[in-house]
Amino acid sequence: MNKAAVVIPFYKNSLNSDEKTSLHQGLDILAGHPIIAIKPHSLDLTFLDPIKFDQVISFDNKYFQDIHGYNQLMLSTEFYRAFLSYEYMLIYQLDAFVFSDQLHYWCDQNYDYIGAPWLYPENNAALHLIYTFKSFLFGTVNWQSNGVPKKKQFYNKVGNGGFSLRRVQKFHDLSIKFANLAAEYLAKQKHEFNEDIFWSIAINRTKKNLLIPKYRTALKFAFETLPERAYKLNHHELPFGCHAWEKELDFWKPHMQKFIK
Repeated sequence: MNKAAVVIPFYKNSLNSDEKTSLHQGLDILAGHPIIAIKPHSLDLTFLDPIKFDQVISFDNKYFQDIHGYNQLMLSTEFYRAFLSYEYMLIYQLDAFVFSDQLHYWCDQNYDYIGAPWLYPENNAALHLIYTFKSFLFGTVNWQSNGVPKKKQFYNKVGNGGFSLRRVQKFHDLSIKFANLAAEYLAKQKHEFNEDIFWSIAINRTKKNLLIPKYRTALKFAFETLPERAYKLNHHELPFGCHAWEKELDFWKPHMQKFIK
């Protein structure tokens, strides 16, 4: 079995400058691994010439039309079945950025899922304990308001799916076992029911089905929310990669300039 593949989703026939930056950085740093493009059947990737991928896999157009379609793809058995020859996949959306090639290192840590943790903003020790308890309590019992999960259950949870490592066989099997729960999530088209919330929180709510690291460990893998706080918590060290960097340019630009050729 192959160790890991880098999976890059494409859904349109052009890229903006930020997406080009993400793509070229990923291709450069992760060149030692199989890089697979996924796309809708109708999309022709020749606009990316002369870039070549190790493999291009096409799925139904419906999966690439909007966020709901993408959630459907990431919760489907069909998607993970296509990658069963790999132990892991690294999802690398085109708002991700990678700083070094740590892919095999993270595969060797033996987690089932890793993504950037959703940090809470407070840094006070007492508040840390309070928010940790509330995150556990609200997440365990799935407290909701007007049918939407309470925000507190996401605090310090791991993590975002846009730059994430997934153990393929485990995700494939769980997508079958929890198909009904996934259908419930897909029926509620709010961001609190996105696919990464499903894999990060819902799947482990009553029983640990996925081995996911604590948020401090996950910070070494990736940052997304509150990157200044993440950088401080990570002892002023950059992670393997990051997600949604273009939303936090004041923080990321000085760091990224060292890596962009």
